[in-house]
Amino acid sequence: RTRAFVQYVIDGDTFDLDNGQRVRMLGIDAPEAGFGGNSPEHFSAEATKWLRDRIEGREVALRIDHPRTDRYSRTLAWVFEPDGTLVNQQILLAGRAKLLADFGLPADLEPALRQAESEARIRKIGLWAPTRR
Repeated sequence: RTRAFVQYVIDGDTFDLDNGQRVRMLGIDAPEAGFGGNSPEHFSAEATKWLRDRIEGREVALRIDHPRTDRYSRTLAWVFEPDGTLVNQQILLAGRAKLLADFGLPADLEPALRQAESEARIRKIGLWAPTRR
């Protein structure tokens, strides 16, 4: 794991480090914040705020598997707090992102990630809350 300092959270699954590196969190898909003239997706502000409150201005540890970057040259990583808490799992548990298993999940993390999304769905929180009209 590589220690890093989070400079700025861009949205619910992407942030910049103080060294200029942009990181995209693996295994999750948070609602898009709406850049380049696109409208923000429902719940994007809540997802961004959750991640900002959790890691912005703080040190994290990055686990970088293969591939190391995506098509936007973002570093792909599993993000841990200094105490070992997996942030990717916690944002699922909070209902602020959906599980993204399209590219496969590491065997050591997959059960916890699936469990976290299931718990948020069962509790009907965040993205899984009933729509209020």
